[in-house]
Amino acid sequence: MVDDSTVMFFMGKFIVGMLIFIRITGIMTTAPLFRSSAIIPHVKIMLSLILATIVTSALWKEHPTIEFHLWNLIFIVFKEFFVGLMIGFVANSVFWSARMAGGLIDMDMGYQTATLFDRDNSSPSLVGEVKELMVLMVFLFINGHHYLFEAIFLSVKAIPLTTMAITTSTVTIFMKMATSVFILGIKMASPILISLFLTNLSLALLARVAPQTNIFILSFQLKVAVGLLVLAASVPLFILIAKYSLEGMQEQLYTFLMTLYPDRIY
Repeated sequence: MVDDSTVMFFMGKFIVGMLIFIRITGIMTTAPLFRSSAIIPHVKIMLSLILATIVTSALWKEHPTIEFHLWNLIFIVFKEFFVGLMIGFVANSVFWSARMAGGLIDMDMGYQTATLFDRDNSSPSLVGEVKELMVLMVFLFINGHHYLFEAIFLSVKAIPLTTMAITTSTVTIFMKMATSVFILGIKMASPILISLFLTNLSLALLARVAPQTNIFILSFQLKVAVGLLVLAASVPLFILIAKYSLEGMQEQLYTFLMTLYPDRIY
């Protein structure tokens, strides 16, 4: 016959598993690849449940038994989901840089001209979508999803379920990440932006030399042609930048996890 202490013990471990499941669900909501709408929610929930079962089994003795108190659990649930969102937020930095680079290129090539006349226009970033898909392919090629699973396991070890501290180091990491997203986006878009700037300069000189030429109409076709040629030629450089950036993102993600509970030593 099972006594009350055994029931309470397994109830506490069940609560630990559910909290880990909620943290992994937050990661799946914002993490690269898994946040895609192409993956249906049922698959995300099932994968989160499988990962939560594996992590809970591996770290069974790492976490103390949590008693069932409604208001305390509500606070912990929100905290766990927030931790998962932050982990996915940090892991997405390179992808946002690629989308930002594509947005800059789209605006310079003329693909986003509609937004100049209608601010409510929600036309997608064509080059941004392509660049983000390229980063995703590099992410899978270097086994970035394995790094993400390692981050899930490390987060459970580094950040206790009942404790979290947003320290000065955490804020510093976020500020550096926001800066690096902007800088990396400029680097990814720089070959096309420079070539389009030189194209505009050439068109300006042509307008001075031959005023009868309709530069406004000519610029649309010429900028698109130059942009696409340079975009195709700069693919190896973009892949190289994306690869090194994703490898640096892994170290940045691990450092971010350590800042949320700096008192623990590994």
